[in-house]
Amino acid sequence: MAHIRAKGFVLRDQPIGDADRLISLLTSQYGLITAAARGARRSRSPLLASTQVFALSDFELFHHRGRYTVDSAELIEPFLGLHQDIYKMICAAHLAEVFIDGLRDDLPDRASYELWGWSTSELNHSDDPLLTVHTAQLRLLSQTGLKPPLDHCGFCGTNLNGSVLFSYATASVSCLSSKCQSNLKGRRIHLSGGTAACIRHITQAPLPKLFSFTVIEDVRNQLIEFSENWLTEQMEKKYTRLDMLKDLE
Repeated sequence: MAHIRAKGFVLRDQPIGDADRLISLLTSQYGLITAAARGARRSRSPLLASTQVFALSDFELFHHRGRYTVDSAELIEPFLGLHQDIYKMICAAHLAEVFIDGLRDDLPDRASYELWGWSTSELNHSDDPLLTVHTAQLRLLSQTGLKPPLDHCGFCGTNLNGSVLFSYATASVSCLSSKCQSNLKGRRIHLSGGTAACIRHITQAPLPKLFSFTVIEDVRNQLIEFSENWLTEQMEKKYTRLDMLKDLE
């Protein structure tokens, strides 16, 4: 049994019973954990705001036999922009689902904690939430060992700087040589030089500069298409939450 203190982001909150919440909490020291917040849904509960989804709070937790309970919490940042804009809320909920699926429970994970912080701060004020969320999910996949290999041709070893042909099924990339391209198997996409350069930036840039890029419309659209397909292929799961955005357009 132990009482611990941790700053964390609430990635998901689930109603339990009449007034409780079960929250998925991303911390730096303990990684992704699940904690029960008793009475947190009551209108006068001191945990009401600090345990709502997307909030960053300072938590006092009780840990016993692998289970966490929220003793107290102090709200640091509610990220109101994500709650006040339905478009941004959907994007944030999708990204939270990807984080929860991609991270291992109860393991220290400072890199993912910092990525979520930078991503939600950007999303909170973004003029293009969809591009922001796809940038963040590509970076997360790269950090968790699922980086798309775009630096060298998988067949001749040539350094790649321009457009490339990429296979989702085999996670391999080819230069524009017909001989190399003939080795690619499965579903593929021709990535423009601009899109390939943008993906390289996303997978390699320091976090403070992750979202510091601009793209033309064609590159934006291809980047989003690539991100969707790469996520589906690597996670072996079809994510549908972002489909709701089409109904808002």
